[in-house]
Amino acid sequence: MEEQQNFLYEYTKFCLEQAQHGVDTLGTKLSGVMEISALLLLGLRVTSTFQIYVKPEQANLYFVYLSLKLSACVALAIAIAFAVLGLYPRKVSTTGLSPEVLMQKNESLQTAITTTWMQQIEDLQTYKTERTVFLRKAMISLGIGIAIASLATTDAFMMAITAKQ
Repeated sequence: MEEQQNFLYEYTKFCLEQAQHGVDTLGTKLSGVMEISALLLLGLRVTSTFQIYVKPEQANLYFVYLSLKLSACVALAIAIAFAVLGLYPRKVSTTGLSPEVLMQKNESLQTAITTTWMQQIEDLQTYKTERTVFLRKAMISLGIGIAIASLATTDAFMMAITAKQ
């Protein structure tokens, strides 16, 4: 029986470490999405300096360009918001055992600790699931922002080509 308790204790400890590592990894990914989005957002300007080169007949094309850039900025800002929400600290779990409770336990301390860790693993898995949802949304918003920014760049390129003709 004691060998089984030792195995369960070690296995639960391993699972707890893996769950914590998964949550930490998601935090790193969310930070990366936030950083990339912020850098792209800073790189995009709502107005452009080549406005002075736009011919009057290209005013509509220039308006499309500005609209695309503004849309890209909004999508990147949404990606940052999702990443921040995903990084928001979780509620503190109250499943830990105090030393006083451990001293009063009649059963094995390993069993009490294992039971507590099992609850913590469940809490971490729930938190990981919540973070994953925010990561997916942030990555989708980042992808949309990059796609729209690419369209804006193509639009600007087209204006530059037609301005030289």
